[in-house]
Amino acid sequence: MEGLVIGSMKPINMKIILSSPIVGEIAQLKDMLEKSGIVCFTKNESCAGLVGDIPLTESTPELWIHDDDRLAEALDIKRVWRSAEPVAGSPWTCPSCGEISEPQFTTCWKCGAAKADHHL
Repeated sequence: MEGLVIGSMKPINMKIILSSPIVGEIAQLKDMLEKSGIVCFTKNESCAGLVGDIPLTESTPELWIHDDDRLAEALDIKRVWRSAEPVAGSPWTCPSCGEISEPQFTTCWKCGAAKADHHL
């Protein structure tokens, strides 16, 4: 996914930052990158259930950043994320859609609703 040009804008050079069969990992790192202003997107997140029917390389969820100029910054954030201590607590149920999320998340990965007891 290199060199995509939209109109007269500079080429967009997207880089993969993480590939993981654990969708929660993708969501957690994506949240950290977005809080730092790094535009990113997920790929294959709904394909995880197709493992065996399609190649593993085509079904493993991935996290990509849009701007490769911010790759070093994104990799630093990833290093911090990897070395972080696990968050204590129990999984929680989204008050809006009922999805279950891990305790480290303050918003639902599925619908974006805030955790019921989380105060900003």
